[in-house]
Amino acid sequence: MRTLLKATLARAYAAAGGLRRLHAGRLVVLTFHRVRPEGDAASPRAMRNLDVPAPDFRRLLTWMRARYEPIALRDWIGREIPLDRASFAVTFDDGWADNAEHAWPVLRELEIPATIFLATGAIEDRTPFWWQLPGLSDAEIERLKREPPETLEKRMAGQPGFRPAHAADFLTWDQIREMGQSGGVHFGAHGHRHALLDRLAREEAAADVRRCWDLLKARVPAEALAPLLAWPNGNARGDLATELEGLGLRGAFGTERGAVARPGAARWNLPRNNVDRRLAGEPELWPWMLMRAK
Repeated sequence: MRTLLKATLARAYAAAGGLRRLHAGRLVVLTFHRVRPEGDAASPRAMRNLDVPAPDFRRLLTWMRARYEPIALRDWIGREIPLDRASFAVTFDDGWADNAEHAWPVLRELEIPATIFLATGAIEDRTPFWWQLPGLSDAEIERLKREPPETLEKRMAGQPGFRPAHAADFLTWDQIREMGQSGGVHFGAHGHRHALLDRLAREEAAADVRRCWDLLKARVPAEALAPLLAWPNGNARGDLATELEGLGLRGAFGTERGAVARPGAARWNLPRNNVDRRLAGEPELWPWMLMRAK
């Protein structure tokens, strides 16, 4: 019933021109994580709500492209003039291998650019994320996010087979360079360890982002770099602007819903709109997603 009510309200709003007025000259940024094959029934893994089936991914982007202009974040952050019309950008967090295997073919087919924010520890060191440890429920993962990074790293170290079992989960630098050379995919920073940066000392947080950005500059063609940060888990902090600017970064994205015309004063916590498995699979909710991106 609630889904029906949301869908009905959003359709009426869109039919009355609400979305055109709301997003005229503004950018709506979509956030994805993993794109998996349809019917994927691999061994159970946590955070399955962040997996979007490839057919749903294609349908949603096709629908968006018919209504909004696709734009690369790298191009938007460097614009000197306002957007011509309502626009959208596609982003991914973390650096999963399926971004190349299942998302990239759809992006090429639809000619939609994308930005992948890389947690470089997963790429460089093939280090899995702690929440991939077997047996963790989504509720337990949310609780453990409050633990110090060292505690979580010890839990991983206690399972010696954990790292090799997940080494193939992530993009390789060769895949990243191949996508970057296509001109349609750019890469930004997502921290090195994917630590929640607002829970670290300022110097430690700055060092983590610096390590990430230095690796990207060393491994990725310059033309494929997006000088942007996505805060891990959306945990933004307001005291790193000087350090981020010193690295050459020009903005950072959080996880608050919304749309934006120009970076402006909010450039270090810009809005993004998360697309999870349920939302991607329910087209009747797509206008509602845009309606909420105010």
